[in-house]
Amino acid sequence: MIQSMTGYGRGTAGKGINKITSLVKVVNGRYLDIKIRGIEIEPSDYNEIRNLLVEKLVRGTVQVTIEVENKNNLETLSFNKDRFEAIEGILIEVQKKYGRHLEMSDIINSNDLFYYSEPQSLDSKLLINSVTKACDEVNTMRKKEGGKLKSDLDGRLNILIKLLLKLEKQIPEETKKRAKKYRVRVGELAQDISIDESRIIQEIAILAEKADITEEVVRLKSHFDQFKSIIAKTEPVGKQLNFLIQEISREMNTIGSKTSSNDLINTIIIMKDELEKIREQTQNIL
Repeated sequence: MIQSMTGYGRGTAGKGINKITSLVKVVNGRYLDIKIRGIEIEPSDYNEIRNLLVEKLVRGTVQVTIEVENKNNLETLSFNKDRFEAIEGILIEVQKKYGRHLEMSDIINSNDLFYYSEPQSLDSKLLINSVTKACDEVNTMRKKEGGKLKSDLDGRLNILIKLLLKLEKQIPEETKKRAKKYRVRVGELAQDISIDESRIIQEIAILAEKADITEEVVRLKSHFDQFKSIIAKTEPVGKQLNFLIQEISREMNTIGSKTSSNDLINTIIIMKDELEKIREQTQNIL
């Protein structure tokens, strides 16, 4: 079954200060556009996450936000024990040798004794696990929304099929009306001219054939069958549907340009309106 392109997922891995949460949000997009926010991650982890998103999400504008339980845990404050003991030893020696008492705070500040250690890197396995879980939630939502989209498209496609059948039934009668109209018009133009009757019939038949819409109707039937078949697939089909909609629209426009019948034109207008609603829906299909 088709899937929606949009979706939201949340994935968590690890516990306590090692807990990592990934939030993945996907909206419509022609291609796969990835943005990763939250905290700095290793280039190797970034590449692995990107490959994972390509595999699992395929298409759409993707925003990934990574959160850790205690962000400060990645950067640890440390005490420089060796420096403290060295300075303290010197101060004691000064006092013994010169009888002068100096306070440590008189010669150093806290930055001389305390420092931040290099940031600890995230656990790659937990990070990838959290993103994977978030992507799985996204795809679960996509499938659920895809079911709703399919129901809507099935309904609209059935409307188009019924309208096409109605249009097809009108063809024989419209062909007769057109031939009669041509005959009357030719008669008006050739009132005082001697014209071979068989020649008139032949020319009218040629004009009627040029205005015939049977081929377009047959192609539309084929397109509608293809459409039904495509939306029953499980793989991404959004691009296929967009192309097929263009072909359907082209056939409808041709029918509209060939006919002068108000009934047929009104039917085509209704069909094109329904097709536009289908086009809007397919923009959200993966």
